[in-house]
Amino acid sequence: MYREIAKGVYYVGVDDNHTQLFENLWEIPFGVSYNAYLIVDDKVALIETVKEPWTDELLENIRDIIEPEKIDYIILNHMEPDHTSALPLVAEIAKNATLIYTKKAAAMQKSFYDVPLKEKLVEDLEEISLGSKTLKFVHAPFLHWPETMMTYLVEDEILFSCDAFGAYGALNGNVFDDEIDLDRVERESKRYVSTIITSYLKFVQRGIAKVKDLGIGIKIIAPSHGPIYRKDPMWIVQKYDDWSNPELEKRVVILYGSMYGFTQRVAMKIKKKLLDLGLDVMSFNLSYAELSNVITHTVRAGVLVIGTPTYDAYPFPKVWTFINEIVGKRFPKRPIALFGTYGWAGGGVKKVRKILEDSKYEIIEPVIRVHGRETAAEESEIDGLAKRIHDLLR
Repeated sequence: MYREIAKGVYYVGVDDNHTQLFENLWEIPFGVSYNAYLIVDDKVALIETVKEPWTDELLENIRDIIEPEKIDYIILNHMEPDHTSALPLVAEIAKNATLIYTKKAAAMQKSFYDVPLKEKLVEDLEEISLGSKTLKFVHAPFLHWPETMMTYLVEDEILFSCDAFGAYGALNGNVFDDEIDLDRVERESKRYVSTIITSYLKFVQRGIAKVKDLGIGIKIIAPSHGPIYRKDPMWIVQKYDDWSNPELEKRVVILYGSMYGFTQRVAMKIKKKLLDLGLDVMSFNLSYAELSNVITHTVRAGVLVIGTPTYDAYPFPKVWTFINEIVGKRFPKRPIALFGTYGWAGGGVKKVRKILEDSKYEIIEPVIRVHGRETAAEESEIDGLAKRIHDLLR
């Protein structure tokens, strides 16, 4: 299936309703799209490819418009395999095509595939002519890999934005924003940003500012995943701007693991105290909560409260996994409260505190450590912790 975006510009991407975990990590209950685009002018350009198992479908979509042997340029905005792993098979057919990408992408391509095609390394804001249409290449490093760029079709004012402004969710033939449920798009876009882009939120802000500073018109935004925005392209730009803004939200998320209910009981007491103080509070039991949803709801919370039992002298494994996400994805800095329970040795909270402090997160006092059931003194600490969190957010 293909869809015309503008005269001579086509969507030729595919849907993946098979893969259950994006990057083998993140649940995608609505699937995902791998978006590729074909521009037919005096020269023919293919912008991005797809994931390798869907190569035949991509080529069929192209053949409905033009023989793929006639492709002159294959533009690789990003080298991640969900964008490029079809490249070796496409290159076997489009033997006369020239690869267009950044210098860093060229090195990756040789390492990943080393296809025997000519190549052209493009500088930031360099242009090439396809005939009546002109492509401008906008370097966008760390959105979300170091080699990434966006491609801008000057005459039609279309920004092929790569992973920026992307979303989870297969398109099922409805490729435009005015054909699809935007409430679901917003949820899946936010989850996509949170799981894929969180480490690079400052680069999202830089990328948005760079595009605005170019002073270019944007009639359509065509990302590499999710719908094409033609009705209101600035809608998704504003959402990404909000989700990557360094100013955090005035709310609390409590995250905990619990083997036998002791840690959960403390978590719920903290939650009740915070709610009584009028704060916006959400809680997750990390043993059961789906990790992408946890990350989505925590990455912008003004305060996190993390609780763990001690498990073999370490934090509870599911809590430890989440701590690694905080550190590995470089969550924006914010105060973090800690609590935990233990039966005979209490190493769990101590180890969580160390890794967070080593990563420059502020730990809110008091840190609450409960041996079995909480005592009157520890109940008082819970009161004090809740008031401290309230004061930080108000």
